[in-house]
Amino acid sequence: MGEPISAGYYGVDLFFVISGFLITSILLKTEKGRFKNNYFNFLGRRTLRIFPIYYLSLIILWILNLDTVRENIFSLLTYTWNYTLAKHQLSDSPVIHYWSLSVEEQFYLFWPLVILFVRKNRFLLTTLVCLIVITGYAQILFNIFPSLSLYNQFGLLTRMSSLGMGALGAIASLNWTLPTKVFKSKHVECAVLFLLFVSLIIVHPIKFVIMGVCSIFFVIKSAYFPFSTKCFNSFLLNKRIIYIGTISYGIYLYHIPIAYYIDRYLFDPIWNQIDFASLGFFRKLEFHPWVFKFPINTSVTIVFAIMSYKYLEKPILSLKSRWFTYKESNLQR
Repeated sequence: MGEPISAGYYGVDLFFVISGFLITSILLKTEKGRFKNNYFNFLGRRTLRIFPIYYLSLIILWILNLDTVRENIFSLLTYTWNYTLAKHQLSDSPVIHYWSLSVEEQFYLFWPLVILFVRKNRFLLTTLVCLIVITGYAQILFNIFPSLSLYNQFGLLTRMSSLGMGALGAIASLNWTLPTKVFKSKHVECAVLFLLFVSLIIVHPIKFVIMGVCSIFFVIKSAYFPFSTKCFNSFLLNKRIIYIGTISYGIYLYHIPIAYYIDRYLFDPIWNQIDFASLGFFRKLEFHPWVFKFPINTSVTIVFAIMSYKYLEKPILSLKSRWFTYKESNLQR
């Protein structure tokens, strides 16, 4: 699972922690007697956010005759792509990253029902979440279910460790008094940042546990406490960074398919025609096409994401407050 430098893995892992934190926070704040209403409101709001451009991208890739999509359309449409991907080892697919959406949707379907039945007993809920986290990480570290090892990277069982870590953070922040000194300490903040850096470069599976712990620390800190490092706060409050966060779903969804088609039908044909032997010192560029691919693909992806958000996602998202509204309790930390 993972690679020596695991920035990509961590980005998805952080996304799962945030998702677990948000859904659990929303459902635990639900007014008594309104759980069913808020559950369907939550699903409705997530549907408006996730489904439209996801299914639009599948339609476009189907029209473009992408083999992976045409051959696996059922699992892609039903959000079971993560298991198909792992079973058939389709790691070179332009839609490989869609697996994370499958995990998220699978979690959203059953997790609210768990909270519905045990939310009144916070001790039982906390114990259950801890078991989920421990089981997920135990599978990653020790392969306690050998028959499921094929799905360790993409399956719900293991990735629920991160989603559960987020849920645990939500339970703690809503029911317990958070250790203010710990979350406001600059030394702790720097220590966690250092641990995160270490986890990104080591190869031992313990790195995945460290990532989860670091993620929930930063999620809780972002929600309730300022960062001690000024550059961190400035970065998070920067309008451009906030906007990138706003369009990040589109960026995530489009970036690999866009890179695939640009590289295959535009960049590579031109690049392969260049006579690098005649370029002298610059002939070394022949072996480093990423120098040009990265900025080109990133720029095109961002432009696509901006257009997608402005003309498709934003109008659809405006329906959230009209169709699906929450009513929260007065539950305080």
